[in-house]
Amino acid sequence: MEVEIKEKFDIFNPSRCSASPIKSGATTRKAKNTVLSARFLRGLDYLAVLRPTLLLPVWTMVLLGYYHSLLHSGISVKYLPLLSYIPIISNPDAEIWKTLFLYSMLMGSVYIVNQITDAKTDDINNKLYLVAQGYVKLKFIKAESIILLLGAMVLTVYWFTTNYFYFLLILLSIILGMAYSVPPVRLKGKPILDLLSNSVGFGFIAFAVGWTTNAELSIQSFIISLPYIFCVGAGFVNTTLLDLKGDEKSGDKTIGVLLGVKKSCILSTFLLTIALMFSIILKDYMALSVSLLCLPLFIYMTLTHKFSAITMATKLSILLLSLFTAILIPYYFLLLVGTLLVVKWYYLKRFGIKYPF
Repeated sequence: MEVEIKEKFDIFNPSRCSASPIKSGATTRKAKNTVLSARFLRGLDYLAVLRPTLLLPVWTMVLLGYYHSLLHSGISVKYLPLLSYIPIISNPDAEIWKTLFLYSMLMGSVYIVNQITDAKTDDINNKLYLVAQGYVKLKFIKAESIILLLGAMVLTVYWFTTNYFYFLLILLSIILGMAYSVPPVRLKGKPILDLLSNSVGFGFIAFAVGWTTNAELSIQSFIISLPYIFCVGAGFVNTTLLDLKGDEKSGDKTIGVLLGVKKSCILSTFLLTIALMFSIILKDYMALSVSLLCLPLFIYMTLTHKFSAITMATKLSILLLSLFTAILIPYYFLLLVGTLLVVKWYYLKRFGIKYPF
């Protein structure tokens, strides 16, 4: 980046400077501003390495747990104007925002570790990952991961001192998150266990973290999370197919590698169908709506085995779940849209690519 800037403006070559002091000064200022802008964007790499787009489904599950705990606590809620049977939370309390902040720190740490251990796989899959392609320094992101993890633990103790279930869930999140990526356990390379760890980790534990922000953990919280456990499982199976090439070459035997594309698509659609059934049984209209809208795409990908269809089904399921959650908790819409716009701006300015949309 710096080489390109020097070649363009040639500010270090006196023979190229204009005879006009005003023009020379303007050019120099422009060059300095460009250098500062480039440095600022490189600094943002250390925020982007936290994978904000992957934090979105985490926030969604935490907020869904919080939402359902409030509904079952019997507090007075408002309802959607046109859909009077769907309650909304118009004014979330401070505790849930604290939870989102510290859980983002925790998961950011986990995502950094995952990218470090998956650098070879990500490079094979030709993904624009900051770690795999050397945009961030390894020693810095290792320190960043440790600081984030310790910070999350300190904030948990400080903000939720007497909430023992909450602390236990945070501890389980750390253990499961690290066990998924770090050898010799590395659950990612163990089929079935990789699926279970993701389904339970995101579908229940993240949900339960949101639940225990407001209420005590109970068997009821697990039952209510069942549609989301299977939704997450369906989406996870799809993601293993998108990483199939790199996982096979690196020796990670994921559920996708084990079953292959055809059987994995069948499994994914089956899991989504189970999520749909639990949504009906539990009268969870939000989970039901998302499942119904996504099911045709999942069926299509199962019939065609096209990777474009698999990608679309995966992205749509995550987006719809997040958008429907933003309807239930309107303030989340600001966080959701704001994050996506900032990420889009960053990737466009930093790499000249359109991501995530």
